[in-house]
Amino acid sequence: MYLDRTNDRRLPEDYRGDILLWDIDKTYLETHFSSWRGLLAIPFEFAIDKSPLPGAVPLLRALRHGPNPEPRLTPLYFVSGSPPQLRPVISKRMILDGVEFDGITFKDQLGLLLARRFGEITGQVGYKLEALLRYRRELPSGARWLCFGDDVESDAEIFALFGEVCAGLRGADLGQRLRARGVHPEQIETCVALAEEISVTPDPVERIFIHLTGGSDPDRFDDPRVVAARSYLQEALVLLQMERIRPEAVTAVAKDLRRRRIPESEIKRQVLDANVRFGVPLEWALLTAQR
Repeated sequence: MYLDRTNDRRLPEDYRGDILLWDIDKTYLETHFSSWRGLLAIPFEFAIDKSPLPGAVPLLRALRHGPNPEPRLTPLYFVSGSPPQLRPVISKRMILDGVEFDGITFKDQLGLLLARRFGEITGQVGYKLEALLRYRRELPSGARWLCFGDDVESDAEIFALFGEVCAGLRGADLGQRLRARGVHPEQIETCVALAEEISVTPDPVERIFIHLTGGSDPDRFDDPRVVAARSYLQEALVLLQMERIRPEAVTAVAKDLRRRRIPESEIKRQVLDANVRFGVPLEWALLTAQR
């Protein structure tokens, strides 16, 4: 197993609320640990140098708090392609940002290197699916999952595949899907075995939020659950419609974009785009973002 992981929370078996699953690299922080150059820079990384993406921190806080005046501490888990050697840096960055979480998984890049499994150092499909299945095994089967990733890797596909496994994709069919994506045979075996250990339920993945940092055309995502967003302001507007955050959270995200010197014209353009693609009411969205 080339995962370094924690789970510091035990939820009641009858929990039916949300589980928040976030990527880190290019989803929360502007990092580069899916590249060899990024890996070589690890000894020189400092928490203060890690920059959260505009709007990510207020949105994370808002989701953790929930839609009501009193905080509900929505379960939050991170699955990162970063190596465990970066845990102190990322943990300190989260402390600086005031981001609380219940578990985090890192990828053992050094272990993969020593095992000469070079293709998996930058490949993410098998690693992330295994991490998701391990959390699924430990968390209540009736929970709903909201998954957050980016378009640089295969996050939308991985999250959807995870939902299919929860809904009954097993055995040879699962193995064939993973082989087609170039997953290492040992990791295929692990994922197939983990799938047998979780109960079959309706697909628990309610929504998949993909942050378009790689310049992808949002129309390439054909899963209706995918919110292919150009900013966290767009994601916040959708989440407010879903009654997962409070209205003031959208305002906080917009303020963070302004603080990061995103032009007012760009913020308005993002709101207009959210109206067209996600059906967000225009006047209400403009008012909420401009408070």
